[in-house]
Amino acid sequence: MDIQRLVDAYIIGLGDNSDNTSFRQALVDHIAKGDMSLLELVQALGGYLASEEASRRSKGLHVLADVLTDLPQDAIPAQATAKLVQFFCSRLSDSTCVSYILTSIEALQRLPSFTNKCSTDVLRALFKEVHVQSFQHSTRSAAYGLLDQIIQNHPQAVKEMGDDMVLGFAQMLDGEKDPRSLMIAFQIIPKLAELVDIKNNVEDIFEVIFCYFPITFKNREGDPSTISPDSLKKALRAAITCSPYFGTMAVKPLVEKTTAASSSVKIDAYGTLAAAASAYDSKVFIPEMETLVEQIREDVEMASDDKVVDAALETLEAVYRAISPAVDSNESDQASDMNETATLLDYVLKDSIFQLTADEIKNPDQIGKLLLVTARSSAYNCNVISDAVLPIVIERLESTEVLTLRRELMDVLNYVLSASCDANRKAECLEADKDNLLNVYRLDASVPLDKEYSFLHITRLKGIALLILLPNFLSHDELSLALRTISQAAIERNEDENVNKEATHLLVQLAQSTPEQIKATVLPLFLDAL
Repeated sequence: MDIQRLVDAYIIGLGDNSDNTSFRQALVDHIAKGDMSLLELVQALGGYLASEEASRRSKGLHVLADVLTDLPQDAIPAQATAKLVQFFCSRLSDSTCVSYILTSIEALQRLPSFTNKCSTDVLRALFKEVHVQSFQHSTRSAAYGLLDQIIQNHPQAVKEMGDDMVLGFAQMLDGEKDPRSLMIAFQIIPKLAELVDIKNNVEDIFEVIFCYFPITFKNREGDPSTISPDSLKKALRAAITCSPYFGTMAVKPLVEKTTAASSSVKIDAYGTLAAAASAYDSKVFIPEMETLVEQIREDVEMASDDKVVDAALETLEAVYRAISPAVDSNESDQASDMNETATLLDYVLKDSIFQLTADEIKNPDQIGKLLLVTARSSAYNCNVISDAVLPIVIERLESTEVLTLRRELMDVLNYVLSASCDANRKAECLEADKDNLLNVYRLDASVPLDKEYSFLHITRLKGIALLILLPNFLSHDELSLALRTISQAAIERNEDENVNKEATHLLVQLAQSTPEQIKATVLPLFLDAL
């Protein structure tokens, strides 16, 4: 076997763009079978690897990369790994050959003999010698891919590099524009933040990440390998929220992005803030709370895009959950936290109370949703919201006979009550207001069923269902009476069939939480009606 002739034929084929599969497989087979060694291959490539002509060096490394990629692991001697790594690291300054060197190192790093020292040597050479952004996409992608593999397979080496690792990666990423490379890079950042203390270089890494927010691009339709815009947004969001160190720099610009005219940007900003609420120190949100709540209120009341409304409400709940007093804090800290949180809740409460006490309530449904998600965010917040809102709504309901106003007030009351349907969040004030609530919803009283009043009747039925769902709120007799009231509305013929439909729907929902009571109280009524 003439190794040199085989190598030369391979090189000639590269120049002619010929199919070199047979030459490649022949070299791999000879090394795997022991007919020739990897060292002999390198020696045969010596004239190319040491050539002053860039094209010849590139072709020589091309052949070596192809063979290393296809070789079985046991065909590469352990003692050769470190020498090959040293050789490749010394050649990374040769820009013509970088893509093949990266491919070769990627093949070596899968070996058990590829040590932490090998990893460190590769990373330092990569950061020092290779200006990644000066290369085409395939080479940039290979660089990110290699970095990702080393982080995954050799985390100790990454930890030992520390600050150099963070700064090197920030330099690699700066200026990247291809979505495929960005996807890999964004996925690297949380892994890096978990392994390395980024505190000393937090601004460097944050600036190179956040400049991509909000990220938008159009993927190629029909291409299954393309990166979807949604997946890239989620990857960027995970990167931005992966470290609490980013909090002081991220919250203010994210809140500013919620004022954007684009619905897509709004939704992205809200979604990132919601994710950040559980990742950052809650204190970083406090200076921006007034601005954030005002913007959320505006988006919810405008209600021009349901997706924006949902994202805004999700963010409001997540942030208020984050700033709510901690259950395990000591008493003095908790008292201080509660005083501060009560003030922050005013950003929601003041406008809501103003609307609820006005002669005409504007946007009752939107007010209710804002109160609901805020109250639902924690047991403490539920108590504060309920304590503030229930007395006002109950008093107005008792003092007015205007049916449209009663319906609006009862809608808001239903939203507030629904926040207490979780046993862990049930507001303490409900027991004190029980008689008033029973009077408001009138379990055993009839409400006119004319079509003109059907909306009020439906709202009342929803409220009765909420009373049933409140943990340990109604007595056995009261529970039976409430179920009979809803059943009556489902069975009796109404001019507006929506009343029947809503009552039936409520009973189906209640059957999931109170099956025994439904069986004992509701089924006999339906059987009698049949």
